[in-house]
Amino acid sequence: MKHLLGLMLIICTYTGFAQDKIVKTTGDVVNCKVSEILSDEIKYYYTDNPKIIFGIDKTLVDRIEFATGETIKIDGNSFDNSEYYANQRKRALKINFLSPLLGSTELVYEQNIKPGKSWETAIGIIGLGFDTYELNSQGIYGKLAYKFMRTPNFYTQRMHYAHIMKGAYFAPELAFRYAKYDYEDWDYYNGGNTTRKEDLALAFTLKFGKQWVFDDALVVDTFFGVGYGFSKDNKESIPYGFAVFDNEFPIALTYGLRIGWAF
Repeated sequence: MKHLLGLMLIICTYTGFAQDKIVKTTGDVVNCKVSEILSDEIKYYYTDNPKIIFGIDKTLVDRIEFATGETIKIDGNSFDNSEYYANQRKRALKINFLSPLLGSTELVYEQNIKPGKSWETAIGIIGLGFDTYELNSQGIYGKLAYKFMRTPNFYTQRMHYAHIMKGAYFAPELAFRYAKYDYEDWDYYNGGNTTRKEDLALAFTLKFGKQWVFDDALVVDTFFGVGYGFSKDNKESIPYGFAVFDNEFPIALTYGLRIGWAF
């Protein structure tokens, strides 16, 4: 019985003097006793002077290692806290509202990876739309983009995205296009001569856009992008998916208004 009491006394003594560790993002360690973890601050005191309570901003803390052996990872940036978006839809199907006016139909799928990051792919069917330029075009194009959602210039307490897929964004995009179309070559002596041409084009653009999500369902996305592009047929700039100028001036442009549904 005496041995048991002695063992309990040793354990209680060790527990009383054991300290917690606050590990900062810089790697520095504060040996102390943590008294309270608030939404934006961690309060602690030193065992040799428990009456004075100190505080440290949570954004400066990487983790807390308690004397009991438990470790808590601190997430100081509420924008990256996935719990805020647990019940929000993170995928969307969209259609380019303007593409049929230019002679194609574009379908888009977007998948959120984590707060502030999404990837997006699009496929366009050339010829499925209004033949505004009377080119009798047929073909296909595809796009792949990675979206970075904009965050504020400064943070306030518990700020987060209103919706995980909503906000202004920047997106590098890689695109390709293959199409066949009618080309009218005009000659002063022989008149017009229509030939069938083939176009193979590649483009890398930097897109700037903004996306709205209404009632966790309706998605509206508008964007404009500029970059580099190259086309096999550099004499004719066709508007399907993106536009490429002459190869001597290899600029590519893209824009759109997409409407869809989150799920």
